[in-house]
Amino acid sequence: DVAERRLRGNRYKVPYYVMESLWASPKFNRALEALATETGSPVSALRDEAQGYMKEMVARPNSFFIDWMGKLARFVVSLGYGKEIVADPEAIERTRKLMRDYPTALLWTHKSHVDGMAVLSVLYDNDLPAPHSLGGINMAVTGLGTLGRKSGIIFIRRTFQDNPVYKLVLRHYLGYLMEKRFPFSWAFEGTRSRVGKLMPPRYGLMKYIVEAAHETNASDLHFIPVSISYDLIGDVSDYAREQAGQEKRPESLRWFLGYLRRLRAPMGHVYFDLGEPVVINGPTPPPEEIDVPKVAFEVAVRVNNMTPVTFPSLACIALLAAAPRALTLEEFREAVGELIVWLHRRNIRMTDNFKRGHDAQLFELAQVVLDRGLISMYDEGPEPVYSLDEDRYPLAGYYRNTVVHYFVNKAIVELAWTGAMHSPAKKRVDAFWEATDRLRDLFKFEFFYSPKEEFREQIDQELSRYDPEWRVVLAGRKDKALAALADMRPLIAHASLLPYIEAYGVVAQVLESLEPDAGIDEEECVAAALKLGQQRYLQRHVSSKASIAKLLFSNGYKLFDNLGLTTGGDPAVAERRVALASEFEELGERLVLIQSLAQSKKKVAQKGARDSSRRKDQRA
Repeated sequence: DVAERRLRGNRYKVPYYVMESLWASPKFNRALEALATETGSPVSALRDEAQGYMKEMVARPNSFFIDWMGKLARFVVSLGYGKEIVADPEAIERTRKLMRDYPTALLWTHKSHVDGMAVLSVLYDNDLPAPHSLGGINMAVTGLGTLGRKSGIIFIRRTFQDNPVYKLVLRHYLGYLMEKRFPFSWAFEGTRSRVGKLMPPRYGLMKYIVEAAHETNASDLHFIPVSISYDLIGDVSDYAREQAGQEKRPESLRWFLGYLRRLRAPMGHVYFDLGEPVVINGPTPPPEEIDVPKVAFEVAVRVNNMTPVTFPSLACIALLAAAPRALTLEEFREAVGELIVWLHRRNIRMTDNFKRGHDAQLFELAQVVLDRGLISMYDEGPEPVYSLDEDRYPLAGYYRNTVVHYFVNKAIVELAWTGAMHSPAKKRVDAFWEATDRLRDLFKFEFFYSPKEEFREQIDQELSRYDPEWRVVLAGRKDKALAALADMRPLIAHASLLPYIEAYGVVAQVLESLEPDAGIDEEECVAAALKLGQQRYLQRHVSSKASIAKLLFSNGYKLFDNLGLTTGGDPAVAERRVALASEFEELGERLVLIQSLAQSKKKVAQKGARDSSRRKDQRA
């Protein structure tokens, strides 16, 4: 087998006789007997149950189906995207060495049904070992399930916490693969991101991998972060409907064929980024001795830091910042250009479309964005203007959220600055730091932050880029402090945090309407927030439907539950609910101020440019 792989390629490395090896394993049989003693069930019954689970989850890859799956993956990805997935050759070679020398797991982001296909396509085309991918059992439909298992996919159930036999089989199966040094691959968020930004990682599979590595004495376990990004995503319309409260469409073979048909439209490129691994050095200790959530958090941070900024994401940010106003082509270029300069100065990665000499690619992608209806153009007036249709706000919000993590600290700076200006001059700097800490806590269920001291250093560095003496400016005359804020181009808080503040404000109002001794559970709260959010949108107290989303309401509930505001009984709870609702209302008012500063500054700059042009014409 080794000799054959040297000739044919490493992609064909596969395990043999897995089920037979598990049944012959003394460790597996001792664990099954211990479980029988613990539960009081006969060993024979547990063996029958375990056998069923093995048939369900054990992959049976072979070279024939690895080839077919590689070709299918390439075909699916190429339906709507460029033939070549954009990937860094150096990162691929680094990963090749890691997969050869260490037990590894590729942990990738999940935004589309295409993600898994993109992983398989990149690995197959670059002759990397075919990983054992972990996917949801809901995708193991007739035909696809067989093809998936034969190409290395381990189909697992979404929840199995209350099924000890299932957990035992999965743990020992992963342990066997770990012992034989077969790489793993799965979406570490657990589910697709329905709002664009990175979801909180789920630790279950990582814990099983750690335990498997410990039981088989594996050393230097490597978790490799993978970011999969797209110019455009065909699933976004479905996500917007789901977040608005509509039922999710059931997945089936018929659904899958329809999904492939919908992919047959130009959507730009796929970007595949492999990051530096998070390593558990030395022999792997038992899971209880490892801070698994911390490992997963570090993977998420590295994924965020290497995710490229795409043209559609910047275009949506620029138009959301101006909304509901449309922009002329010159205004649109200026807004996007301002963002590009800001990103360049912070060494944030952008796709190659933004490089000099790639104007044709950028124009082609802009035309695709227009053709797909994400952005609207009105060209029956003296000059064309660009805007977002009202029903496109949730879609634009999705693309904005794919890169919003790069702008969160800047948005917090702007909000904290406006809040601190209401304090006495001598207390403004302290009030500013208190406000940044408060905003960080309010959105702790949405974003990944650096440790608090490092976070404060990042805030200080951001402000020092504009003025090293920013503390003196903030503590000085109020009009000078306001002018300093207006000069912190680009102003971004209203374009990045508005839906979060509005959604959390709706949840706060749901809680505020409760009797002091009444509580509410998450499902009931989200349902009430969907109705109240729609009402407030019709009243124009909520700016757009992008702020009416189940996931945002759910995270808002988690925050308020963490603050002890979802259960009644305490007389002070009612007052705290009112105070929190007022706090979010005030944050919304600050966003209005920041947006007015951004737009008024642009008007002044545009007037200056017109006056300068007029003077030049007169001189000529």
